[in-house]
Formats: sequence, C-alpha cells, structure tokens
Amino acid sequence: MLKTEWIAIFICVFAALLHGLSGFGFPMMSTAALSTQYSLSQSVAFVILPCLVLNLFLLNADPQRSIIQSIAYYGRSYYPIISSSILGSFLGVRLLLWLNEGYLKLFMGTILILYVLDQFRRQPWQVKTSTINMIIFGFLAGIVGGATNAMAPFLMIYLLSSQLPKKDIIIVSNLNFMAGKLIQLIMLFPILMNLNTHQHVLILLIAIFALLGVWTGQKLQVHLSQQHFRVLIFVLLFLLGLHALWQSANLLQYTHSLLK
Repeated sequence: MLKTEWIAIFICVFAALLHGLSGFGFPMMSTAALSTQYSLSQSVAFVILPCLVLNLFLLNADPQRSIIQSIAYYGRSYYPIISSSILGSFLGVRLLLWLNEGYLKLFMGTILILYVLDQFRRQPWQVKTSTINMIIFGFLAGIVGGATNAMAPFLMIYLLSSQLPKKDIIIVSNLNFMAGKLIQLIMLFPILMNLNTHQHVLILLIAIFALLGVWTGQKLQVHLSQQHFRVLIFVLLFLLGLHALWQSANLLQYTHSLLK
C-alpha cells in the first residue's frame, strides 16, 4: 500500500466517524480523498460497496423498527425525494462517464467549499418543506451525488430545513445514499470488474475500517461535542475542496474540452 493510500484510508475512517455521528459525510469526504490518488470515476467506484455497508448499518437507527420496517416506513413517507434522487443519480453517473474530469473536479470542489461556507453562516440556507421541494432537492442531490458523491449538501439543505428528528434525518438521508449507490453499482460495474487485486484490497480495507469508524461514531455521540467535531470536519472538507479545485486547474490547463 502506498503512503497516500493509507492517508486516504485514514480520511475515510475520519469520514465514517462523522457519518456515525450525523448520518452523512462518508461518500463526500472519502471520494474527495481518494481522488487525490485516482481518477474521479475510479474514486466513486471504490466507495460504492463501503457506502452500501454503512447505509445498511445506519438504517437501524430507529430503535422501534427493524431495518426492513424502517425501509418500508420511511420509503412510503419520503418517496418523492428518494425517487427523484434515483433519477438524478442516473443522470449524474452519465455525466461522470461523459464529462472531462477537470470540470467534474471543479464542480465537486465548488460544491464542497460552498457547503462548508454555508454551514458557518449565522443562518444556513433554509427552504420551505413541500413535495415539490422534495422532488427538486432530491433530483439535484442525485445529479451531484451520481457525478461526484457529494449528495449530502443538497439533501441536507432540505432535510435540515424540515426540522425532522435526528434519527429521521439519518435514516432518510441513508436511504437516498443507498439508492444512489445502487444506481452507481449498476452503471459503474464494468469499472469495478476492471480493478486489479491491489485495488480490490483497498476497497475491502476501506469497508472494514469505515464500518469500525461509523460504529465508533455512534458510540461517541453521547460523549463527544458534535459541534466541535463538525467544525474539524468542515475544515477538512474545505481543504479537500481546495485540493479538488487545484487538481481541476492542473487538468484543465492541458485540455478545455467539455467531454472526455
């Protein structure tokens, strides 16, 4: 394993801790970390299976319902945002396969930085809770998530505005993440099949360490100040966003073509 890959795994574990504490963060941060070493399409493919494992784990956040009951209950209650995110994810993965990686990394870096800056405002962006906004923000989250794995910003803008209990936000967001990952798994399956043994080992390590991280994050909820932890995460996200912009600038200086 390369030193840079161990650093990426460490960031993935850190992202899983955040995911365990708040229900989101792992896909966005892990993809940004891995994209420092691999192409964006490979980085997205690397975290599909680890993300599905974490999503299933966190669907057990409701102590009154089993995982199957949670999927059925929250799926019925929030089907507009889930179904629209599935459609958006399909389009997002198409963009991932078609567009110049320089523009995708420009987009990812911009989304990360704007998301972090918005969280430090006195009053982060709020939207009215309605079915049409569910569809709009689900679709936007799906597009961004399918192309860059940064689904959380648009999804959280709506879910946090809805003033839902924390467990509801965790379960609904992870249902969306899981739906998006299944679309990615279907569409990026050829990339996964073309990975070498070393890269398969990397995926396995990420999954194992991430599961430990998200389990630890859940246990730390009652002992650790989530606000201070989130500030550290936002700083890291901001730095990863700047790095994505730097990579984008380097890639685009060689070609400005929109398509691959």
